[in-house]
Formats: sequence, structure tokens, C-alpha cells
Amino acid sequence: MSGHPHADNRLGSLRDGLLVLIVCLAAGFAVTRALRQQEQVPQPVRVTRPAMGTLVDVVVPVASDDPAARQAAAAAAAAALAEVARVDSLFSWRLPPPRQMTPEQRSRERTDVLEIALEVQRLSGGAFETRIMPLVRLWGFDDEAPAVPDPAALAAAVARLAALSDPADAAELESRPDALHFGAWAKGYAVDRACEAMRALGQPAALVNAGGEIRGFGRDWAVGIRHPRLPGAILARLAPGDLAVATSGDYEQFFEQDGVRYHHLLDPRDGRPARGCRSVTVLARTCARADALATAVFVLGPREGMDLIERLPGVEGLLVDADGTLHQSSGLGRYLADGATIERTAS
Repeated sequence: MSGHPHADNRLGSLRDGLLVLIVCLAAGFAVTRALRQQEQVPQPVRVTRPAMGTLVDVVVPVASDDPAARQAAAAAAAAALAEVARVDSLFSWRLPPPRQMTPEQRSRERTDVLEIALEVQRLSGGAFETRIMPLVRLWGFDDEAPAVPDPAALAAAVARLAALSDPADAAELESRPDALHFGAWAKGYAVDRACEAMRALGQPAALVNAGGEIRGFGRDWAVGIRHPRLPGAILARLAPGDLAVATSGDYEQFFEQDGVRYHHLLDPRDGRPARGCRSVTVLARTCARADALATAVFVLGPREGMDLIERLPGVEGLLVDADGTLHQSSGLGRYLADGATIERTAS
């Protein structure tokens, strides 16, 4: 749920996670007509930059090694990363707002994105909560040294959150920016915007991965989902097609205190890290929606979370519960990469 820690000491582990979350082309690294003719496939343009507390990876295929083609691909990747930086500034409480936007434009876009969060908040019965910043600050997950908060202070923060009335609309949420924390869906929105920036430049295919929030277009991309407990292992290989993919896991940001692991995915109902899942992957039409839903399902836990996924058209999910048992939605099989299977447990 933490969105903008910008901590250099976390980038090593994030980089490992990025490498583990293998992104490849669905029939085996760009099986194109050129490859079938035994010609070498040009290497894609790939640019990785730190942003939004993670590493953002942009992959842009090229049809040939012609300098003009590679230059156009590099320009598309640069535009995508610039859009991620703009979204980062738009939602961050630490960075200055985007200079190219008026306050009215910023508020309008933030309100539009809050519509997505409000929908998921209502669908999840409050398991997903947009006004969770006071809890995040208590735990210190946006800081360098998170710690278990004082029990009385935590109880008071939970009581204040519970006393809030349900927001009437997204504009009401935007009127309380001090309470809002965008970490649970801002990265997904940034991925969506990055893809749109490349499409606007006429780029026919690309993929963006922001620390597990992934969206591609123009190719049969395949995505490897990280195992929540085995470094370097892949839990499943998905071919999401036009769908975006987002994963929330208890291994993303956490600390240990007195032998107990505390992660950043907080349950707003008790103010503590949700304990029912190890990881949740959601497929949805946009990465922003998939991102928010992955957090909501993680907090809800295996039974209620999978029930929510099954109720939503165009949404599929893969969940690893606290015991390491895998749960998959009824339609997920359609999105398994060729020959891929999912083990029943991830212990």
C-alpha cells in the first residue's frame, strides 16, 4: 500500500523481484516470420528506471535494427517513463506536483482515478480503503524505519477511520487529500498511462512493468508470476492478452520485529497487516483496476476475495493463501501460457 518510499536501499530487492517477474514473448521470445526464416530477431529496446518506489521496466519490440526504428522505439520508451514520472508527481505527497498541469487539471485527473478506487472500496465492503494514510504513517511504511505502532495510537486511528461516513463520490474523497494514500492503485494507473503514451506515438507494441503491475499491447505477451516464498521461482505463466496484470504480495515491503513479519498491506478494519494471503494476482481490463482489486482481495482473504473476483465480469485471479494453498478463479485457465500448469500448493 505504500506508494512512494524512494529508498535506495530497497531498490536491490525490488530489482531482484523485477528479474524474477519474467516477462517474455508468448511463443518464446518473439517467434516472428523473420525467426521462422532463420533470421536473427532484433533485440527489443528496454529501459528501466526507478519510480514510484519500485523499478519501472519498459520493453519496446523493433521490427529491424535500422537506426530509425530503434530511435523511434527509444522515444516511445522515454515518453512512457515521462508519463510515469508525471503520474508519480500527481499522486505523491513528497514530490512537487507536475509543473505542466494547473491545479484544476490535477484535481480533475485525481478525481477521475479516485472513481476507480471508490468502486473497489464499495465492491469490497470497505476492505479496500482510500483514506488509509494515517495508518500508513503510524506504521512508517513510507519511511526508512517502519515499526509496530503503539497499540493505543493504532486503536485510536482505526476508530477514527471506522467513524468516517461512506464517501458520496470521488470529489468528496479528493477534498481530503491529507487522508488519501494512492499506493494501492497509482502504479497501475501509471502503467495504463504509459501504454497510452506509446500508443499515441504510433508504437504498435510494448510492455510496461512497474514492480508487478503489468500491461502490454500489440504482441502475445506472456508474464511469469513470482512465487511468494521461493526467490527466483515462477508460480505460473500467464498469457493475459488484452488484460492487465497486477500482483500484491506480503514479500513486497515488510520488516521483521521480534521474529514476526509485518508487511505493508494493511486491513483498514483493524489497522494491522492482513494475514489471509501471501500473494494475489488479478487480471482486469485496466492496470489501475487490477491493482486496486489485488489489494482488496488480499485484505479480504481467500474465500471472500475469490468470491469477489468471481462476481466481476472480465476479472480473473490467482491467490496463494497463508498456508501456501493456491486458489484460482473459474476462468483463469483461459489465460495460462501454452503448456503452463499451476501447482496446487506454493509452500
